[in-house]
Amino acid sequence: MELRELQRVHRSRPPTSAPGVAGGRPRVAVVLGAQVLRGGRPSPTLEARTRHAGELYGRGLADLLVPTGGEGEHAPGEAVVMSGILREMGVPEAAILREDTAGSTWESASRVAEIARRRGIGEVLVVTDPLHCVRTVASFGKVGLLAAAEPVYSSPMWRKKWSRRGQFVRESGALVWYRIRYGVGALSRP
Repeated sequence: MELRELQRVHRSRPPTSAPGVAGGRPRVAVVLGAQVLRGGRPSPTLEARTRHAGELYGRGLADLLVPTGGEGEHAPGEAVVMSGILREMGVPEAAILREDTAGSTWESASRVAEIARRRGIGEVLVVTDPLHCVRTVASFGKVGLLAAAEPVYSSPMWRKKWSRRGQFVRESGALVWYRIRYGVGALSRP
């Protein structure tokens, strides 16, 4: 099921949301991390995702932004860098809730779901690259948090044809791995 959805998205059709997401859009947007470059600079992908989320907030389409991602090869962590960009965009600190320990999409889903349960949040938007939306929505669903895809079409991973093809191959393999490792997929819906 998810591999079919990934093929649909690769053919430039918008990703679908998890079954059960209410008719209205969720007001909490989770921003999935990406690489931080040397010197603490955001990668173009990280910057595109973060700016997209900041614009959602600026247009009144989200009340709370949850940047998620820990420290990778270069400090600081992804959520820290994203929070800085959001603050520069005028998003108040009170509207930013960092999850700064996750090292993968699965860890982001698990840790954000814990935060959401403590705060009474039942559904979220997931802000990430279009092809990554498929695995992200499935992962959030597996941990019990309904997710609606909020694809970032301005991401260089989407705009550049070869990057898109590479991400399609990567996400295809990742979907198979997530099915085996975490039970994520159509046969494992909670």
